[in-house]
Amino acid sequence: MDLPLLRGDEAPHVGYIAAQAEPWPGAVAVYRSPSTSGYALNTLVGARATSGKSVFGFYSGPLHRFDRSNVLRVKLDFGELESVTEEALLNGANVAGIENEDGDWELFQFQTADLIETGTYDLSGLLRGMSGTEGAMRDPVAPGARFILVNSAVTPLNMRPDEIGLALSYKYGPTTEGLDAASYGTRTHAFQGLGLRPLRPVHLQGKRDPETGDWMFLWVRRTRAGGDSWQGLEVPLGEDEERYQLDILDGPGGDVLRTVDLTAPAFLYSATTQNADFGAPQWNVNIRVAQVSPVYGPGPAAEQLTYDYQH
Repeated sequence: MDLPLLRGDEAPHVGYIAAQAEPWPGAVAVYRSPSTSGYALNTLVGARATSGKSVFGFYSGPLHRFDRSNVLRVKLDFGELESVTEEALLNGANVAGIENEDGDWELFQFQTADLIETGTYDLSGLLRGMSGTEGAMRDPVAPGARFILVNSAVTPLNMRPDEIGLALSYKYGPTTEGLDAASYGTRTHAFQGLGLRPLRPVHLQGKRDPETGDWMFLWVRRTRAGGDSWQGLEVPLGEDEERYQLDILDGPGGDVLRTVDLTAPAFLYSATTQNADFGAPQWNVNIRVAQVSPVYGPGPAAEQLTYDYQH
């Protein structure tokens, strides 16, 4: 599993593995190799994952507030789910993941788990797109999508930062058997180091000066680590330096007319520059902004069509 930072204090570059087997062999060994031979033990998975699949399509939902409309029905292969109080939820309980068709995981939390029949639950009272995974939502994520309860059974692999992006071969199976046993599976995967990925900026806005025709664009950054405290005026940076990439588009989802590299969450788009890009000053401008990590590169971008409502 490619996952972002979950607590904020773990190694940000590592990937994760969750294991399920019937019967459970007591532990699963994970071996790794850069080729198809010479496998070396990487980690042991000592706990069986609470996992299953979705029964119906799972549609996208609101961010930064409760999703009271969607209900996710899951049928578990193993384990149980339980409801929690709102206080426990807001303190990090009941984190789960669902995988879309592209192999990306949306992390979400659920407050209520209603048992429908043996091993089947309706999950509601949702917090969606946690830890910057909102880009994994679909309309819908199709039935049969993999579901994982993200708890201590989800085990980090042993990885170096320079192994991000490398396609490596993994073999996994019961610790009681050898690598050549029929019970062992093989998979090649390149982990993306999502714990290093900056989060999508929020609250994009633009204000046009009616006298000069200049636009001032502003936004608010988020942080991938250490952002839960309410005591500061803004969240910690979470990167070695503050950097953004801003694109001026010729319309929603359109071609890029100009790209600007910035070191603060603001950009003055002068009337002169608008003339160079569009041939005339603009009453509305479409912008796209991403925070940039010196290690990871640009994170997911936010896009906004800004209007001069006084025009």
